[in-house]
Amino acid sequence: MARKPGLAWMPAVALAMTLAMAPQAQAQVQPARPVAKGQPARAASAYPAAPAGAGYRFGPAPGWVKALPPAADTARVEPAAGTKARREPLVDLQIHLAPRSATATYVHLQRVALDSSTLRDVSEPQISFNPAYQQLVIHAAAVLRDGQRQDRLKAARVELMRREQQLERQMIDGVRTALVVLSDVRVGDVVEIAYTVEGENPIFEGRFASLLHVASDDPIDRLHLRIEGPPERPLQVRGVATDLQPERFTEGGLQVLRVLREHVAPVPDETSTPPWFKVFPALHVSEYAGWPEVDRWARQLFAPEPLQPAVAEQVAAIRARAATPEQQVAEALRFVQDEIRYFSVSLGESSHRPKPASQTLADRLGDCKDKVMLLNALLAGLGIDARPTLVSTLRNRGLRNFLPAHDVFDHVISRVRLGGAVYFLDPTLNGQGLSLDKRGYLPYGAGLVIGGEGAEAAGPVAIMPPAFAADSLDFRQDWDLSDLRRPAQLRTSMKATGLAAERWRAIAAQAGVDRIAETLGGFYVKAVPGLVSVGAPALRDDRESNEFELTLQFEHPAPGRYRRGQLELEFPTVELGDALSVPPEARRRYPFWLDGPRSLELRIAITGPQALSGTPPAPQQVADKHFSFQARVEVKDRTLVSVNRFERRSDEVLPADMEAYRERIGRARQLPNNQARVALVDVRDKALEPQFASIDKRLEKYRAGRPDLLYQMLQAGEIARLVDTSLLDRVDPRGRMAARVLAERAEANNLLGDFAAGLADAEAVLKLEPPAEEAAAALAARGVALVGLGQPAQALAAFNEQARLGSSQPPGSWLGTTHYLLGDYAQAEAALRDNAANTTGEVRQFTLLWLYLAAERQGGRGRAAIADELASVDTGREGWGSLLLRYLGGALDREALLKAARAKPEEERLRLAEAYFFIGQQLAAQGRRGEALPWFERAVATQAVPYREVTIARWELQRGAGAPP
Repeated sequence: MARKPGLAWMPAVALAMTLAMAPQAQAQVQPARPVAKGQPARAASAYPAAPAGAGYRFGPAPGWVKALPPAADTARVEPAAGTKARREPLVDLQIHLAPRSATATYVHLQRVALDSSTLRDVSEPQISFNPAYQQLVIHAAAVLRDGQRQDRLKAARVELMRREQQLERQMIDGVRTALVVLSDVRVGDVVEIAYTVEGENPIFEGRFASLLHVASDDPIDRLHLRIEGPPERPLQVRGVATDLQPERFTEGGLQVLRVLREHVAPVPDETSTPPWFKVFPALHVSEYAGWPEVDRWARQLFAPEPLQPAVAEQVAAIRARAATPEQQVAEALRFVQDEIRYFSVSLGESSHRPKPASQTLADRLGDCKDKVMLLNALLAGLGIDARPTLVSTLRNRGLRNFLPAHDVFDHVISRVRLGGAVYFLDPTLNGQGLSLDKRGYLPYGAGLVIGGEGAEAAGPVAIMPPAFAADSLDFRQDWDLSDLRRPAQLRTSMKATGLAAERWRAIAAQAGVDRIAETLGGFYVKAVPGLVSVGAPALRDDRESNEFELTLQFEHPAPGRYRRGQLELEFPTVELGDALSVPPEARRRYPFWLDGPRSLELRIAITGPQALSGTPPAPQQVADKHFSFQARVEVKDRTLVSVNRFERRSDEVLPADMEAYRERIGRARQLPNNQARVALVDVRDKALEPQFASIDKRLEKYRAGRPDLLYQMLQAGEIARLVDTSLLDRVDPRGRMAARVLAERAEANNLLGDFAAGLADAEAVLKLEPPAEEAAAALAARGVALVGLGQPAQALAAFNEQARLGSSQPPGSWLGTTHYLLGDYAQAEAALRDNAANTTGEVRQFTLLWLYLAAERQGGRGRAAIADELASVDTGREGWGSLLLRYLGGALDREALLKAARAKPEEERLRLAEAYFFIGQQLAAQGRRGEALPWFERAVATQAVPYREVTIARWELQRGAGAPP
């Protein structure tokens, strides 16, 4: 079934009658006038001659065209934000109805490009018509510039484009497009064109129906719509998305409908608006008295032929292959879908008149109406009631908002009644499931059953998928981390069922499975850096169950973040993106279309090397009338499974519900449990008990009554070193995981003051030539270890190399600290200022402490270097770092600082270590090194080994009182 050819060059979402142009002068094209008696005829035509066989001609406007009344004013409406830079000063569309089947449509348009982005659209009008039953007459082409009208008709180049625009969709409709190319058109010019399309498709038997838009996404200064016809052709009018009604009057014995609007504001469009919602306001005009009249017209077109031998033979073959009526319907549908190729030759009356079923069978090709005729003939031969049903893919259930007319439909399917069940089947689809209960069902919304009875005879009936119809997507991510000597394995699968399977099957038929695999795999690889695709994609396509499943395989050398014997993992949830979507517009005017599968599930399973412990969180749910989203976690032995399930409950969100919908979608996005900690070492293993006993013994000297934060830090470092040592025996010694474990053990050794062991581990990591992140961690540990071993020059080289890597682990204040230790205070100050500018909170405050020292060593500028920070300190809410800064800045005395350090017993040793150290460093920076040394001794005596201040204090003591300032 072909759509009615019209003015195809006009923006489909704008004005069905527009190539409108622009402002200022609105020259009226004059209609032809009869030559008065006694007056000589013109010697030469004012219109150029069209080339022979061009398919169009030039000439004056028809005599029935009426001139517009003068404009009330010259004000104009500007384009709305976000719309094209284009204006339409004039849209004049007039339709003339003859007594029977001789419709002519006159179009006079003006359009202006407001910048170069729309200049081509404006200067190259396109006019579509069907030469099988229409003629094109071009009346005018002009440019209005600076108040002057320049006639461009003779100079215009008209190219008749014969390319079939819908050939890619296997459709030939005979529509031609006249491209009118105007030269020397500039931004701000008003481009004017006028033409008439004469004739209409005889298949409509002289009945008129048309949708006339009364606004578009362009501003229109003046809009004129006029329909005139004999009174014996009564016209019904219905506003769609508008309350506007035309004037009705009689003129010259003709009934007239007219709309005249000025300053028509543009109508903004929005993404994902459902097809049943009419965005651009229009008047639907129809000559049909009601749906029964449309039904009578369509019944003549779809009148079946007597059962022909070839069709009867196919009926017998279907009966032999299928036993039950349900199986017979399914087999007949499969035959027409799979073995009758879709191809539409919609020339003239064949746009709506189907071929006889026997011809379609013989041709083995046809379009929707031909396939329906064949399917219904086969089913009739099997004794099954099947009727053609007119539907609209563009309007869906919104066609009920229109008047009864032939122009509201663009597709035809088959209504099949089987016992008490009703099925709406589309024979143009390919790759559907092979049984009625497994196949997918599209939500056509509404349709007119031709020759229907009862409720079907009253008008369009609802067409929605039956309750049993499946439409689901199930995604799985199976992560296998059970063997630490090999890369982590990821197996993903996407299983589509029902309608979703048919959609993916169609994509695979067009793009290929490899292309789908590349696209899906790309989402995972992008979401998980380091993930590598391995092996070929595996496809399971089962039309019996109507399932389409694609499986992909990946590897990752070291996923997640390693810390103290555990992997902290975050898994992608890209599969949920479309289901949990919201419109991009901040303020929604129109409904938001929910068009995804009716259900979607994402299961993420992680299998680790050790049994999992702990209690999973309670299931969570967010739901409203539009959707339901549930998230739960299951744990069994070594496997953790996160299950996230989405169910769509509606197909649209109304603007009034949008705020609440956004809020619930936002909450639902927080529910997926896509993070996990996987233990790689079982610390409860009895084999580790002797090592834990040794740890307790080593830490005994640090215990000072109740364990404080210092003791806890040392204990955590000992446990990390033990776990890392145990884990190194279980991983690939050359792999990335080994590099991560060694880097952490190096850090633990440094924290415990075992700098020689820390340096050895760092060197071992660097020998593996790891990626940047692991290399940066190793270089940081190497630098800290070298500082602890009294080698600041070598430490500075390590930190500089770390900085050059550009990883997520920069050296921070260590770069400035090592410059300071080497006596290069200007470089130290520059490095510390740079770090302070890129950090916040307490990290920044401790950087400023070192900045003070570096500046103080250069002419006593310490207080000036931190003055801005001190001015912004909130003394009522200051932390420990602020107190240290205030002391160095002279706003807090020594006694008050030490009192604050002792305020919290659990932190006392750590804070005293820092207080003693910076008191000593301030004295040393002021040239009082002899006074500084006792404070360094006090810092070391705190035993706060994990803190750099203790490490550097020990280094200062080794340098002695005679060290250079």
